[in-house]
Amino acid sequence: MTGMLKNLEETAMGVLPDRPRIALKRYLRGIRERRKLALADLVVIAHPKAGSTWLRFQLSRVYQKKYGLSEDVIPNVEVLHGLNPEIPRLLMGAYNYVKLDVAGPAPAPQLADKAVVFISRHPLDILVSLYFHVKKHALHERKLINDWPLDLTDVSMMQFMLESNWGLRPLIRFYNDCMRQHRSMGRSMILSYEAMRGEPVESLMAIAELAGAPVSVEEAEEATAFASFDNLRRAELENRFNTTRLRAANPKDPNSFKVRRGKVFGYRDHFSQSELQVLERIVDEELDLAFGYASDSVAAPDAGPGEAAPSLRAD
Repeated sequence: MTGMLKNLEETAMGVLPDRPRIALKRYLRGIRERRKLALADLVVIAHPKAGSTWLRFQLSRVYQKKYGLSEDVIPNVEVLHGLNPEIPRLLMGAYNYVKLDVAGPAPAPQLADKAVVFISRHPLDILVSLYFHVKKHALHERKLINDWPLDLTDVSMMQFMLESNWGLRPLIRFYNDCMRQHRSMGRSMILSYEAMRGEPVESLMAIAELAGAPVSVEEAEEATAFASFDNLRRAELENRFNTTRLRAANPKDPNSFKVRRGKVFGYRDHFSQSELQVLERIVDEELDLAFGYASDSVAAPDAGPGEAAPSLRAD
């Protein structure tokens, strides 16, 4: 059945105009995502550019090494259980579909029997990264599927933050829904990108523990070193893993990389002081305080891509 759906999708790509083609692709993708969600033991839920690709490489590496699998499986965490049933069924939830579950009643029935990891990141860091991704990296087809702006040439970053359907307030609503779901669940955690930067080994071990397949300190250290910012940036340049999940759009433009900066609270580099006041006030007033991103509790570190960052994990 899955193969039939995939063949139908590929055929439609070549013959249908944009609107019906994209509608069909979204529909078929939704069927596949629902099937995978129903089978999953652990689900990772994250907004695009919150760090899920980075975590995908860590998880696939730690279990690939632990169970002696081929490195070719990286970063496809969804295939690991089929290669060794001792590995839990892992799913990096597709945002456009899982956000609908998160927005519903708590606990969401689709997630009630799962272990769930919600990944948070400062909303303004996410949107700066997403702006560059849409402007310099994303393919036209991906923009259509995700309903991203097709051309940001004349759209400022501030406009994107305040006016886009992928802007600040929709992101805040999603995170508030995640916190609401987390508080109603028995097996879930909110893990921040900042904690993953500051405490990578501990963060990976916590996820593996929640998944029911613990890993040792040594195994987590090896996996997080393998998936370090510098190593993934180098792998992206070399197209080492031959995947669109990690492939630079323009090797001469650092802002076109999937692994772009990784700087914690780096959003401050992109706005004037008056713009920051507007944006941070929205975060202060509308985002659940439990995330720890209120402006009076967020330091202004000069942390670069390889430096430690504050731990903001909420359990």
